[in-house]
Amino acid sequence: MYLMQEYLTEPAAQPLFGDAQWFAALLAFESALAESQAECGLIPETAARDIVRACEAVVPLDHAIFVTQARQSGALGVALVAPLKRWLSHNAPEALSWLHWGTTTQDAVDTAHAMLTRDALGALLAEIDALCEPLQAMARQHAATPMLARSLMQPAQVTSFGFKCAQTLASLRRSQAQLRELSSSALCVQLGGAVGNRASLGDAGVAVESAMARRLHLHAAGYAWHTQRDGWMRLGMEVAVCSGTLAKLAKDWALMSQCEVGEISEASRGSTSSAMPHKRNPVHCMQAIAQTQPVPHIASLLLSCMPQAHERALGEWQAEVAHWASLWQHTLAACRSLGLAAKGLQVHVGRMQANVDVLQQLVFSEGFVHVLSPCIGEVQAAALVAGMSEQALAQSTPLGALLLQWMEAAPSIEAAQKPPLRDALQQAADLNVAVRSSARACHELLKECAHCND
Repeated sequence: MYLMQEYLTEPAAQPLFGDAQWFAALLAFESALAESQAECGLIPETAARDIVRACEAVVPLDHAIFVTQARQSGALGVALVAPLKRWLSHNAPEALSWLHWGTTTQDAVDTAHAMLTRDALGALLAEIDALCEPLQAMARQHAATPMLARSLMQPAQVTSFGFKCAQTLASLRRSQAQLRELSSSALCVQLGGAVGNRASLGDAGVAVESAMARRLHLHAAGYAWHTQRDGWMRLGMEVAVCSGTLAKLAKDWALMSQCEVGEISEASRGSTSSAMPHKRNPVHCMQAIAQTQPVPHIASLLLSCMPQAHERALGEWQAEVAHWASLWQHTLAACRSLGLAAKGLQVHVGRMQANVDVLQQLVFSEGFVHVLSPCIGEVQAAALVAGMSEQALAQSTPLGALLLQWMEAAPSIEAAQKPPLRDALQQAADLNVAVRSSARACHELLKECAHCND
């Protein structure tokens, strides 16, 4: 990882898609292949044991030699098999003819990739859990905490901070459910042989695949998927969708933490500016935004790799393999940063209230129109509220108070209508009443999330 990437990434519990993990997974494929073929009676058990010994003996693989051989041949399988052949030729030459039997480079690489992706999926699901825990707590605590809802970046109506948290929580839980569901059709053993028809394995192909899946803790698709990448890509695209949810959360929190908004703050972390000691930058949000920025482009690149010619790809599959890890790494890093932000998030309830109050009840304009429409018609009510909204801001007077003054003096409203109209206008400007729908929606989402997580 480069310096300019590393400072945007919080340390991970374990490396993913690293060279050591790749080598281990590729060798695990060869061991599982030999053991499964022996189990199904295709190769001698002694040969399988010798191949397993060879896979253990060549660790660690020489990185420089491996890359050089793979580059020269264009096939990772050549570089993988070469050290195994050398070991077997010296220690168990009778097993040489059974090494990598009935399979091909892409079988080894796709299966190893599925193993590494399984680990990345587990890490991502855990990071989502770590983010969802504080989101759920804040949703419960602030279900009825009023704050401005904003549409097109402008104040709109009243919502609740808890509802905003619950919406993100629900989106992340939906992604978790999708990722788990899609994993069964994506994280599969690849075993097709030269052109995907398992010609060398004959009728035992399905049994060998199932045995390998059991050993490697993967799924068995029942067929090769060399150039049919739909199941694999669906899993990747759900990762990209999850990244979009994270990007939206990071952007919202960054905007809410602006000094002039001041509704939330990340936990204090000392100096965050080289020139301005007063600044308290939302560093975790910055990291998440930076990490999610490339993801749509990576997803697009991966989709562009799907038109793979005939039975084996020339370049497209290789590009997919080269860029797949970055999709997961960026999303994982963003989720990890936001989890840290959420754990230390400071919610400024008073500032949320103040941002509503400073608008002099303009956020209740729709409710005022609904109250007045039966008396004076919807068009006139909307025009009246719009005109008085400007007056409310100019005079720093609540819009409801101006409408009450107008009502008392309006000759078109009969005296008997005024008491119930007065009550209705006052209720329309009641913040506790206004936030009820958001609180109710928040609790409904929390129930939905509890069901998704069962």
